[in-house]
Amino acid sequence: MNTLSGWIESIEKVIAMILIAAMTLVIATAVLFRYFIHAPIFWASEASIFMMAWLTFIGGSLGLKYKSQASVTFLVDRFSDKGKRIIEIVSHIIILIFIVLLLYLSYQWVFSSMHQKSTSMRIPMWIPYLSVPVGLSFAFIHLLNHLVNLFKNKQQGGEPL
Repeated sequence: MNTLSGWIESIEKVIAMILIAAMTLVIATAVLFRYFIHAPIFWASEASIFMMAWLTFIGGSLGLKYKSQASVTFLVDRFSDKGKRIIEIVSHIIILIFIVLLLYLSYQWVFSSMHQKSTSMRIPMWIPYLSVPVGLSFAFIHLLNHLVNLFKNKQQGGEPL
């Protein structure tokens, strides 16, 4: 499971780097064309929004991989290591169930929009919409990996999600 999570992490990093570079290039070019050449690029804002959607869900998945979400732990810190570990396991299970529900609904959403096209670029809308289930699938794998590691590492406890 660690290998799969690590492999997905490296894919996510490459995708994120490509998206950030492409978004920067598209926005900078759009600004130059609009203000200096007086010929706006009509599809630039739509492309930027779609790239930002992909970047958001890929970045959220990476955030789960690195356990970098903000958390309030003043109540959890009062528990023993065993109590912290139990709370961490329960929270992982709840989040996994929630992700499965969101995955089901997001795949239904993607399949229901197969015939829609975007306004400016005229690309199929399933391409930008697919960012949701792909990001959630990656997040599910990372979180499942953390849960498996919690069960393997009996002495670990209290590391916040």
